[in-house]
Amino acid sequence: MSSVKIDQEPSRGPVAQLEEFLVAVEAIVGADNVSRDPSSGGPAGFDDSTAYGDPFPLASTPPAPGPAIRPATVDEVRDVVRAANRFRVPLWVVSRGKNLGYGGSAPVEDQSVVLDLHRMNKIIEINEEYAYAIVEPGVTFIQLYDEIQRRKLDLWLSVPALGWGSVVGNTLERGFGYTPEAAHYKHQCGMEVVLPSGDLLRTGMGALAGSKVWPLYSGGFGPGLDSLFFQSNFGVVTKMGIHMSPAPEAYTRIVVEVPREADLVPLVGAMTDLMRRRIVTNPPQLFDRMPMVTEAARLHPELLAMLGPYGALDRHIPDTVMDAVATAIGLPAWRAAFALYGPPEAQDGLLAAVKRRMALVDGAVLTSETFTAEPGSYLRGAVVTPDFLPQNGVPGIELAAMFSPAADGRWHNCFAPVLPPSGRELYEWYQGARALTAAHDLNFFADFHVFDRYVISINLIVFHASAAPRIHALQLALMEFSTGLGYLEYRTHVSFMDTTAASQDFNGGAFGRFTTLLKDAIDPNGVLAPGKQGIWNSDAKLQRLSLGGAEEAEDKKE
Repeated sequence: MSSVKIDQEPSRGPVAQLEEFLVAVEAIVGADNVSRDPSSGGPAGFDDSTAYGDPFPLASTPPAPGPAIRPATVDEVRDVVRAANRFRVPLWVVSRGKNLGYGGSAPVEDQSVVLDLHRMNKIIEINEEYAYAIVEPGVTFIQLYDEIQRRKLDLWLSVPALGWGSVVGNTLERGFGYTPEAAHYKHQCGMEVVLPSGDLLRTGMGALAGSKVWPLYSGGFGPGLDSLFFQSNFGVVTKMGIHMSPAPEAYTRIVVEVPREADLVPLVGAMTDLMRRRIVTNPPQLFDRMPMVTEAARLHPELLAMLGPYGALDRHIPDTVMDAVATAIGLPAWRAAFALYGPPEAQDGLLAAVKRRMALVDGAVLTSETFTAEPGSYLRGAVVTPDFLPQNGVPGIELAAMFSPAADGRWHNCFAPVLPPSGRELYEWYQGARALTAAHDLNFFADFHVFDRYVISINLIVFHASAAPRIHALQLALMEFSTGLGYLEYRTHVSFMDTTAASQDFNGGAFGRFTTLLKDAIDPNGVLAPGKQGIWNSDAKLQRLSLGGAEEAEDKKE
């Protein structure tokens, strides 16, 4: 696999030019909203830190953020982008910078100025009848949920594992939740975007001033432009429409457990079949015993003691130790969770269909719990039994307690390829990826999300901070193994964006040539998020590849 050196960057303008830029933007956003020191100014995160950057850095010399700018309005964003062009200053754009496991608010290009949009936190509209909202990038899932509750609206929002992130930011990264609208990018409708020139664009039906269907119909007249702004550096999204679910009258939570590791094959086959038949409409969450054991050990000292010297997660936990803990607390090999949403009359029939299909999975144990609203009303997500991940649309930050950026804390990194909805192929990949993870003396945490026609198979590597130097080599090994089987990540850490992009090798890298062509055309100065998803201007791309050439030559010698 070709490699690109990640700790050298194309040169930019002189420091004095950066200072001129900062003085100029202070006049736009106010001096209080410009941080020359990136150690403060962002939205609070772990341990209430407001620092910019990656709380779990992987590279030996990771790219670090430079100063930060916090505009509050669309006009301020436009003026900042124009100033960046004038002074040739690169901007790394974040909605709230909570892209944890993928780099946080750290840039690809070292010392890029962070364009932090968290002050743009207006909820423009919530429409209960048509189940949509229009929000700015600083709006969090918790904020939108709280506003829905305050207004007593009968809506369920799809939320990710941690609710402190941006609705817009998560959607643009193709993040997901756990209700029927889980694939957030598929339920986005209409964007407002500041282009690299500072011009302002509305997509879809928003191209008509005063459009009444901008957040309702995701198409438009002419080419669909929305997808150009997912995982890209072609613009700054300042407003977005997002669709939600009408609150259901009834809800059934379902957990399925299987006793053997190889039972993954029929279990996944059953779940994807139920989804394609629209019996199950939210993506099942699927975990192996590693996250179950380590979370139980975190909460119960006697179980942590059973892990012995491996409890810190600085080393691979032997299977014999895992077996002992799992047996002591009666854990299955795999646990899946999903739900049924709809009218009370449908719950028994849908549940019977699920049970009939799961009966074909040898050894599967299914448990369920149904909640029904009072006649004439709808359920509130908060009244149902919560699951490990929020199928009830209630956001929280409790899972953040699993991690800590401290020097002796639990860090994490996500390796997230997309696989076919085949239990056999998923199991083949799981066995190989887990063996590679163990060979690097680390632990594979299966965090799989099963959709109707694909599986997002996340290896959520949780590790002691001292093990961070081994993550880089493991990530490259996992990438080589996965692409060899025909699987690419849907999302990656900022340290690996170039390498992942280099895997897009169809027709000699036609995809990369096209994105570079677009970048050159709409952002000739390369000011917006250089290197995001491996997208560079042609001159910066050539320079960056030349910087990595010596390392690549050395790799080939070894």
